[in-house]
Amino acid sequence: MNAVNEVRQLLSGLDPARDSRPEDEERRARDLTRILASERAEGPTRRTVPRRRLVLAAGGVVLAVAAGGVALETAREPQPAYAATPAILTYGPPASAEPARTRLRRLAEVAAGQPAPQRPAGTVEHLESANWFLNSSITGGRTTSAVVPEQWRSWRTDDDAGRMVKKALPPTFRSEADRREWKRRGGRIDSSENTRDYAAGEFYSRWQGAVPTDAAALREWLTAGASAHEAPVQYLEAVAELAGVRLLNPAQRAAALRLLADLPGITVTGTVTDRAGRSGEAFSITSDAHGLPAQYTMIVDPGSGALLGYEAVLTERAGMLNVTIPAVITYRSYLVAEYAAMPR
Repeated sequence: MNAVNEVRQLLSGLDPARDSRPEDEERRARDLTRILASERAEGPTRRTVPRRRLVLAAGGVVLAVAAGGVALETAREPQPAYAATPAILTYGPPASAEPARTRLRRLAEVAAGQPAPQRPAGTVEHLESANWFLNSSITGGRTTSAVVPEQWRSWRTDDDAGRMVKKALPPTFRSEADRREWKRRGGRIDSSENTRDYAAGEFYSRWQGAVPTDAAALREWLTAGASAHEAPVQYLEAVAELAGVRLLNPAQRAAALRLLADLPGITVTGTVTDRAGRSGEAFSITSDAHGLPAQYTMIVDPGSGALLGYEAVLTERAGMLNVTIPAVITYRSYLVAEYAAMPR
């Protein structure tokens, strides 16, 4: 796939622009990983595609975007230092000998049998999660990356108004040289918090209204207003994104698990303790749909069918990303999903 198609398909992750919507940030988190998926070019290259003015910094590289297009500069020298990335989770033996499709359907039945959450009057959907995306910049052939974990808190009303609070924790680096280079280029090195309020119809505007409770309907709902996903792993990613911004009731969680069960290529990864210390069962798809071979994993609570977390790990090569293989490039840990009062 050429660079033009890569950029057009993948401009969908973290955008630090103040007027971005939450879903724009989610989609652009995957943009630049694919842009850097190809091996380092023989000498400098310049790739340009017309776009609106943006500055993107997530998933792989910093792109300077002028009125005329997106320019990605690369060169052979110097070789980059390796970035610090989160520890790889350790997976144990599967909980059962059942194939992924059967096990996920059993977990869907567990989810469907859970009591519906109580909703006191005057409350809204409230979620909290811990998230991390590989943040990198590339200049003169040197890629510098930082581990920048974020704490997300959101409140959503029935008419899709709401508030999103994102607290970025201090980044960590593999070396002091990377820290100095990151700071020299204007990268943030302290904690920061950003609060954004959304009017009715603006909070996560691509997924509004009730989440379907049927797997087939959910599959269509996740791509409403857009073409169907080309790769099965994109539905797994969509479910991971959804779980971070919407409170799913038992029937909706069951639909999500049945959707995952029907995805071609999904396998049982094993039992695992997630990043919040909770026991879960992991299910993965290995795919190069975003340019680099990676394992995409969903972690499920076997006792309740709740979605606990999501991981993306590069498995074979890093392209132009300065990470060692295997390398975590994204994780999400879903911590709170409840009804609560909207903060004033």
